[in-house]
Amino acid sequence: MDTLLGHWLPAWRLKSSHRQLQRSKFYFFDCGVARTLTGRLAYPPTTEELGPQMETLVLNELRAYLAYSKLGYVPHYWRSYDGAEVDVLIETVRGFVAIEVKAAARWEKRFNRGLRRVTGELGRTKTTCYGIYSGERAALWDDVQVMPVADFLRSLWGGEVVD
Repeated sequence: MDTLLGHWLPAWRLKSSHRQLQRSKFYFFDCGVARTLTGRLAYPPTTEELGPQMETLVLNELRAYLAYSKLGYVPHYWRSYDGAEVDVLIETVRGFVAIEVKAAARWEKRFNRGLRRVTGELGRTKTTCYGIYSGERAALWDDVQVMPVADFLRSLWGGEVVD
């Protein structure tokens, strides 16, 4: 029986790379469930909790958009053994969409590490990269379209991110 409390995000395996994580990640549908299970619901979210909460928001919106649009794409994540990571990776008919989510007020160049690695593996012309953060300004950093989370969600539901 499916309780709809959460879902698995499968790992993406880059064909040319041998050393990468291959285990799925579990996301609760509602971050409040995870906070309740750990006895933290009554307290303000810590800095460490804000990142997973924002990732969950973006991932849930992506999954909803993909379901409503009937595109049939499956979101994945990717992480190498040396810590390079992409929070969401989606293969589309036009190429790949790679997304890194940070609950930070400022985007830092180091946040692009996993996106650069995936772009190198999959090809620059085949990969569109997004950096989503809690800041206020959109920018372009090393071919990464950095966007405030609200702008990203408007672009997503406007059909501009995944098609």
